[in-house]
Amino acid sequence: MRPLHATLVLALAASLAAPGAAGAAQAADEPGTVHINAVKNPELRAYRAIAAGLDTFDAQHALAPDVPQLRFQVEGRDGEALEGEWPVARIAADDFSIPLSLDEHARFSVPRSQAAWDAKAELILNRKKNEVRVETWVRTPGLPDNQYRMGDIRLDCRVKVAIGKAEIPFWAVGLVNGLLLTTDWCSWFKGETPKGGDRNWPRSANAKFSAATLRDGERSLALKVSGKSFRIPIGDTSWSNDALVEVTYAPTASTAEPASDAAAPLTRTAGETPRTAP
Repeated sequence: MRPLHATLVLALAASLAAPGAAGAAQAADEPGTVHINAVKNPELRAYRAIAAGLDTFDAQHALAPDVPQLRFQVEGRDGEALEGEWPVARIAADDFSIPLSLDEHARFSVPRSQAAWDAKAELILNRKKNEVRVETWVRTPGLPDNQYRMGDIRLDCRVKVAIGKAEIPFWAVGLVNGLLLTTDWCSWFKGETPKGGDRNWPRSANAKFSAATLRDGERSLALKVSGKSFRIPIGDTSWSNDALVEVTYAPTASTAEPASDAAAPLTRTAGETPRTAP
C-alpha cells in the first residue's frame, strides 16, 4: 500500500480536478453565445488559484525557458479524447465575462485580470465536471511526440502544486508541508527509496505507453509505466533540466501512430463537433 504521505501529496498536488466555488455567471446575450450557467454542476476553477499558477510559471520559467507561456488543456476525465459538445471557456463573475479562445487541441491561455481577481471570478466551462478536466500544459515547442523534457515536467509540477495549494485549506497545506518536511512538494519526488518505496512524480498523457526511458547524456534510467502515465524522479537534481524521457506508445487497434499529448491533433468534420483524432 502507498504510504499515507505519498497518497496525500499525489491527491492534493498532482491533480487539477478539484472543484472551485459553486455557481456560474450568465454570459452576455450576444449572437452565438453559449450560456455556461445553463449547465448543471459545470467544470470550474477559481481565478485566484489560476493566478497562483501564472505567478509560479513566471517565477520558475528558467526550468523551461523555451516554453512561451502557461497554457491549459481541456480533456476527458481519464485523459481520453473529448466527446460531445465542444468546450467553451470563460473567466466569469457576477457582472462580467471574459471569453477564452480554445485552439484545435482544446488548449487555451488565461489572461491576467485585476478585475477577475477582485471579483473572485472563476474559470467556467460549458461541460459538467464529471465529463472533462482542465490540465496545465507545459511543453517546449519542437519536441518530437515521443519525448518529454525534464525541465518542462518540473515546471508543470510546480504550477500544479501552486494551483492546488491555492484551492485547499491552509491547514491541509501545513499538513503536507509537515509530512514532507518541505514546502517544495515537487522536490520530494526523488525516485525509489532504499526500502523499496516509490517517490516518483506521475506524468500523464492521452495515449498508453509500453516503455519510457530517461536519458541525460550517456546516463539512462528505465521508468515505470502504467497505462497513460510514467513515473519520473523530478526531485533528483542529478538529472538536468535538459534530460529527456523517450517513450514508446502501446500498440492500438489500428495501425495509425497514437497521438501523444504533444500533438493530439483534432479533426473537424463539416456539421460535426471537432474531436481528438485516434
